[in-house]
Amino acid sequence: MSALFDLTGKTAVVTGAGRGIGEGIATTLAEAGANIVCAARSTDQIEHTANVINASNTGGRAIFHQTDVSSPEDMKALAQRAVDEFGSLDIWVNNAGGSLVSCPLAELDPAEWDKTIAVNLSSIFYSVQAAVPHFTDKSAMVNISSLAGLEPFAGSAHYSAAKAGVNMLTKTLGIELGPKTRVNTIMPGFVPTDTVKKALSMSDEDFGPLLEQLQLPAGRLGTPQDIAALVLYMVAPSSEWLTGQAVALSGKP
Repeated sequence: MSALFDLTGKTAVVTGAGRGIGEGIATTLAEAGANIVCAARSTDQIEHTANVINASNTGGRAIFHQTDVSSPEDMKALAQRAVDEFGSLDIWVNNAGGSLVSCPLAELDPAEWDKTIAVNLSSIFYSVQAAVPHFTDKSAMVNISSLAGLEPFAGSAHYSAAKAGVNMLTKTLGIELGPKTRVNTIMPGFVPTDTVKKALSMSDEDFGPLLEQLQLPAGRLGTPQDIAALVLYMVAPSSEWLTGQAVALSGKP
């Protein structure tokens, strides 16, 4: 059974790996044996994640590489760093993204629209062009989207449009890159990371009432580990017949 989730000898790039969901993904893939390239704009956070992985001594090794995912040049440099350091590139997780702005579309600053599309959608395009030339056989890409890509949320049209685009890119890439590479997307529900708290101006005290309001059959809000576990399944041998899928992971039907 363990062979289904064994990533020993694999190399994985995880963007937005400095905290929250990205940190959870990076550490989980490392525990499964993968060598990890932690990427983000803030070097102190990804350095911390890499140090935690290396200190654990339980799986793969980790390095960090400062990256702006909205830059095609940065993404190509990130892919090359992975190959130079570990000799291959097998897994790419597009986790970086988000928007801290809630605003009716008619009033949204065009610069915020451009930024949101660049970080959440164009970054996927850049990652494909950066990673595919280096990908090994049976490689995998996972994109972290959002339920906002399926459901409308007032004030988040820019973010929802970007994530809906991610979902369709995933389906198309599943066709274009198979059978060598499988591509899937996870659409998380509410996971109260620091970024989410900041975006929604929420504190820990708000989560109890929110959970009651959502009435999730799972009985709790999400955690980074919930997302990381599904990423592991999507990149491991266990999921070799899964591609082009956008999977909601939200604690509800």
